[in-house]
Amino acid sequence: DVKLYGQMTVELDYVDSDAPGFEDDINMNSNTSSIGVKGSEDLGNGMSAFFKMEYQSDVTEGGALSGRDQYLGLKMERFGKLTFGTTSTAYKSPGSKIDAFYRTNLQMRATGLQSNLHSGKGEEGEGRGTNIARYDSPSFSGFSLTGTYQFDSAKGDGEDDDPYSLGAQYKGGNLYAAASYISTQQSDDNAAAQVLARYNWNAFSFHGIYELDLGLISAQRTNGINGGTGGRAGTANDDGADIWSLGGTYTIGNNLIGVDYGQGSDSDGKDGLANTADDLEEYTVWRIAAYHKFSKRTRVFTGYANTDYDD
Repeated sequence: DVKLYGQMTVELDYVDSDAPGFEDDINMNSNTSSIGVKGSEDLGNGMSAFFKMEYQSDVTEGGALSGRDQYLGLKMERFGKLTFGTTSTAYKSPGSKIDAFYRTNLQMRATGLQSNLHSGKGEEGEGRGTNIARYDSPSFSGFSLTGTYQFDSAKGDGEDDDPYSLGAQYKGGNLYAAASYISTQQSDDNAAAQVLARYNWNAFSFHGIYELDLGLISAQRTNGINGGTGGRAGTANDDGADIWSLGGTYTIGNNLIGVDYGQGSDSDGKDGLANTADDLEEYTVWRIAAYHKFSKRTRVFTGYANTDYDD
């Protein structure tokens, strides 16, 4: 039982920035075009095996394929699913469920409405975890649990950090809600937590998210833990860079219009080093976007997002 699937996206993205040395530009981009195969096999007695192998491609540049979700696992009817390989953490998974423009250049995680912990791939708190074991429980009256554990593949770097994440979700009627926690186990300040929800009411849908920084959001905003020159940029010795956003969508026929507003705090700056997370600035961000569905599989979209830093 194998299915071939995929998505192709082509955008014209105009970026206007006041950052020093940045030149405003318009470019053609392919944000998360991908192709993959997935399938399952019934093993009897309520058990099945499943797999997925997905690759990302830049169709505008004709570049090489790069790996996305790639895993295999076992599903047991009464006990849930066990997955092994490369897949989303319990922190990333809920974020896409409140974003109508997920996997475009206007997505919440790209504009500051969500943190960078919903993006990337790796072993340092990125959204897609490598060397990961994941458990998803069955749903009990709409409630379910998720947990992940990553096995550090670079013990020679002097760290023995096996990141993990935990999550709980509820889906019932018009409400979806989730809470999750992630830690890289690298230091005392190495974690983040979030709560989010979406409520559908007739043609309207409302959503919100709050992310509590315990060092990891600060680190990811400065190019990752132990990134940069001398291991300074991205240290997890700062925290407090919380993020929140609220938004809503309105659907009329084959059209959807969405509006969002959010804020990101600066970090506490505990280490006092130059060019580290203590240089993070507060910001406000808003987004307005819309799409039209020509069919179930084809749509066109447009939008505008603005991020305003204090300085």
